[in-house]
Amino acid sequence: MSVVNHNFDNIVCIVQARMGSNRLPGKILADISGKPMLGHVIAQVKAASTIKRIVVATSDNYLDDSIIKYCASIGVECFRGSELDVLDRYYQAARFYNANPIVRITGDCPLIDPSVIDTVVKSFFESGCDYATNTLRYTYPDGLDTEVFSFEALARAWKEANKQSDREHVTPYIRTSDIFSVYNVENEVDLSSRNLRWTVDEESDLDFVRSVCDNLTDCSPILMNDILGLLDQKPDLLNSNSGAIMNEGYYKSLYSQAIAKAAPRLCLDQSEKWFARSNKTIPGSSQTFSKGYTQYVQGVSPVFLKSGAGCLVWDVDGNEYIDYVQGLLPNILGYANHEVNLAVTQQIAEGHSFSLPHPLEIELAEQLVDLVPCAEMVRFGKNGSDATSGAVRAARAFTGRDRIACCGYHGWQDWYVGTTTRNSGVPEVVQSLTQKFDYNDLDSLSTLLEKHPGEFAAVIMEPVNFVEPDPGYLEGVKELTQLHGALLIFDEICSGFHFGLGGAQKFYGVIPDLACFGKAMGNGFPISCILGKAEVMTVFEEIFFSFTMGGEIASIAAALKVIDILKTTDALETIKSNGKKLQDGLNVMSSEAGLQDCIKCVGHPSWSLIRFSDIADCESAVIRTLFIQELNKRGILSLGAHNMSTSHGNAHIEQTLHTYANVLKTISGWLNETQPESFLEGPIIRPVFQAR
Repeated sequence: MSVVNHNFDNIVCIVQARMGSNRLPGKILADISGKPMLGHVIAQVKAASTIKRIVVATSDNYLDDSIIKYCASIGVECFRGSELDVLDRYYQAARFYNANPIVRITGDCPLIDPSVIDTVVKSFFESGCDYATNTLRYTYPDGLDTEVFSFEALARAWKEANKQSDREHVTPYIRTSDIFSVYNVENEVDLSSRNLRWTVDEESDLDFVRSVCDNLTDCSPILMNDILGLLDQKPDLLNSNSGAIMNEGYYKSLYSQAIAKAAPRLCLDQSEKWFARSNKTIPGSSQTFSKGYTQYVQGVSPVFLKSGAGCLVWDVDGNEYIDYVQGLLPNILGYANHEVNLAVTQQIAEGHSFSLPHPLEIELAEQLVDLVPCAEMVRFGKNGSDATSGAVRAARAFTGRDRIACCGYHGWQDWYVGTTTRNSGVPEVVQSLTQKFDYNDLDSLSTLLEKHPGEFAAVIMEPVNFVEPDPGYLEGVKELTQLHGALLIFDEICSGFHFGLGGAQKFYGVIPDLACFGKAMGNGFPISCILGKAEVMTVFEEIFFSFTMGGEIASIAAALKVIDILKTTDALETIKSNGKKLQDGLNVMSSEAGLQDCIKCVGHPSWSLIRFSDIADCESAVIRTLFIQELNKRGILSLGAHNMSTSHGNAHIEQTLHTYANVLKTISGWLNETQPESFLEGPIIRPVFQAR
């Protein structure tokens, strides 16, 4: 659906306003520097050059009589409609005033920037879309939210949208149904990392806005850059409303409309047949522990997948899922990415595994040296274990020492897996050479290094996983490692690319001697690498790190294309933005369900974990199994983490949030029963081993 040739003169800005806010009643007329908040909104909107007419859409509740009276006193038109069906209120107002397109501004954004409104309006016309906004990915501060949409799109949403949240929040159906053409306007400077909140939902927000207006009395209108300049001068102003969650009210409404009941089982006949066949020829029925049937709810979850596209996968029975496993993190662009696949097939047509090195090996190495701070030289592998084991061997050769200190998960090779409960087959003498230390605990590392002075070749660690490093922690690790004459190795098999093309080392500003990258490098094609300082990397000319497929060129072509896409698009910011929506939404709804003590999403938005904790009468493993059971039956494939890809779009995020709401409400009811485990439809999921 595409709507063009709008009459510019028919633009109407409809400002949504009512007195009955759940969190801050009466805020719409709260005093800010001698003027009601709604007055500030209207004054800011009037300064937009594209807005010729302003209408305040309020409800027919008697409490909103005061809004009608105030608008009359300043000569602004009002329209009254349904209090709860705000979509109907907007539709009826737009129809009454012959508005096309409609500019939607909410009355709790008193710092709305007129120049931002103009930018979004002009983008709406220039793009020829049905809906334009600056909110699909927040590059602007929260509180400068502007939406512009055609009357045709509004009318269709009014007719078709039937969810309470769609009716209450006006535009979710337009944004996420995939029916309408949607355009996102992004700020010239991406401010998303600053988490700026300029809207008013809480008393602390109101205090912040009052402070801004009191300090900018000479600015009329107040522009975004005026506020940013003020915050540079007075950063303490940000403390008043820090920690607030964007769109919290929307997430609460999703939970409010959710239905508590177990989902019906999927047909898994073909999965069961393939499972029976696999048992005869494949130990464990899988090549990877974490992809095996024991990590899902047996009898409820699929066992085999047949195909994938983007963030969607289909099992052998034809059931469709939104996939948040993404092959255990490598598919950063989603399954079957056209550009990556094209690069691979073009290379395959010219040859695949050559008898001599290929120029693409040099091109990829040069790219990585440019991108990753520690990289001066590079060697390639096929999986993460190749890279970490190669780095450990290089460290031992370079230092002439044997012991390794580790923190995190580092693959299947003897030197590491001997530290886990899966150490069968690893000689005790090998096990004794690697010791673990605790994350965010410098004393733990110091004690370990001091116990065997002069014996440690390397400290290898994941610089970040689902817990952020404490301030100064990574710097302290580097200092301790250098003090003891060891090499620092960052295992960035997971964090690499997801935390930016330079990895976590660039993100946190701590540079190791060596680093290992993999997974996302090839978007599912098998490739990894070791990179680091030239003085260390030259030992690869002597140590044996050599295998037939080390220079397999199709995967190197894939990696070059992945880097090109990540460098030239906003892919990584999109991943972060959508990951934050899932993280925030889950945590808000978990609190609404009373489950905040046992279900919480933690970690960086680009790669986050749903952490399950024991409660009085139920162990965490039961809660996690119930959660995965109900997600899988509702078409969400998950191991309890958000392995985000660029292919997770707005509609997928929205569907997932709705699913989370239903599952959380269902589990909340079950946990109030005397035996929550009675609702399990398969065995409790137990981890392969505890790595992090």
